[in-house]
Amino acid sequence: MHIAICDDNVADRRHLERLLSRESDKRMGTPNLLYVDSYGDKEHFLFHPLMYDLVFMDMSETPTLSAEIIAAITEMGFTAPIILYSSTVDYTKIPNLPENVIHQKKPYIPAPLPDLLALGDTQVHGHIETLPVHCANGDKHYIPVEHILYYIADATSYTITLEDGTQTILTEDAGEFQRLTEPYKEFYRISKTVIINLRFATSITPLSVTMQDRHVFRISALQFSKLKGLKEQIKTTP
Repeated sequence: MHIAICDDNVADRRHLERLLSRESDKRMGTPNLLYVDSYGDKEHFLFHPLMYDLVFMDMSETPTLSAEIIAAITEMGFTAPIILYSSTVDYTKIPNLPENVIHQKKPYIPAPLPDLLALGDTQVHGHIETLPVHCANGDKHYIPVEHILYYIADATSYTITLEDGTQTILTEDAGEFQRLTEPYKEFYRISKTVIINLRFATSITPLSVTMQDRHVFRISALQFSKLKGLKEQIKTTP
C-alpha cells in the first residue's frame, strides 16, 4: 500500500512516520507492506497524488490549505481515503468535503491506525495507478502504469507503447516522462531516448533487453548488473 503523509508540522510528520513504520513491521512476511512518502508542502504532493491508496493530512499553514488540496486531487479523480486530522484547524466545520474524507483529531496515536490502514488495504484491491500525460492534441489522459511497456523519443515525436500494442504520441519529452515514472521502480531509462518497464522485460543480456512484444533495445554492458538487480527487486514489489 502506498501512503502519503501531508503535514506541514515537521515534528508531527516525523512522529506519524515512526508509527507507520511500526505498523509496516507488523506486516513483514506478507504482501501488504507500507510504502510511505511524506510531504510538507502542497506543490510536491500534487506532482503525483493518484499513486496513493491512503492519505493522512493536516496542512494547516492557512485555514483553507487542506481543503484546497483535497479539491485539487478530487478534480484529478482521487477517490482513496483521506484521513483528515484536525489540530489548529477544525476540519469538521469545512462544508462540502468529499465522502472519502474521514475525520480524526491530533495527536497521532497508534490505536486507530490498524482500522484506518484497513481502509487503504481495501482501496488497493480496486486501485489502478495511472500517469497523467498529455497527448499530441494537448488533451490530458491518465494512462494505467501497469500497461506501459516502454517510451521512445525521436527527432519528431515522443511515443509510449502499451501492453496491447497501442501506441500514443505524447508531448512529454524523455526527462519529463522520467520524472512522472520516478515513483515506480519498474521504469528505467536505458538511454537518452528510451525508458522501459522492466516488468515486461523477458530477457536481459549484457548487450540487450528484449521486451514482451519482442522489441529489442541495446544496452551497455555496464547496465547489465543494474538491470538484472532491478528486475529481481520488482518481482517482490506489490
